[in-house]
Amino acid sequence: MQGIRILVVDDMPPMRTFVKAGIKTAVSKDIEVDEASNGEAAKGKLQLQRYDLVLCDWNMPGMKGSELLQWMKEQEKLKDIPFVMVTAHNEKDIIMEAIKLGVRDYVLKPVTVDALGSKIKAVLMEAIARKEKEVK
Repeated sequence: MQGIRILVVDDMPPMRTFVKAGIKTAVSKDIEVDEASNGEAAKGKLQLQRYDLVLCDWNMPGMKGSELLQWMKEQEKLKDIPFVMVTAHNEKDIIMEAIKLGVRDYVLKPVTVDALGSKIKAVLMEAIARKEKEVK
């Protein structure tokens, strides 16, 4: 999975560290993992770099994960980047809202390395297959 870039967005530094380590352990050491501490910082990074996946906390101070996702869907070059929400909320209405907004998948907190790895692998494989189909 060389050349893959993931953006981890979470307002809690320990969570960002855990997710980054989990990606390197459960998915691939070759994946480049970047991080942002909030939605506004993520917007800045998304405008400067290409990412293959965004993992984002749903509830953050300032710009919420839902607002970041809505903004991404409005940007032509960002709208197809898979977005996986990471949340402690497992209420059906919140998950349904996220799906309506275009979330590709979600991971419930507390996150385990295995759950994180399997979700990321599935989303990345789908994205890689879509890219290969577009090239043909």
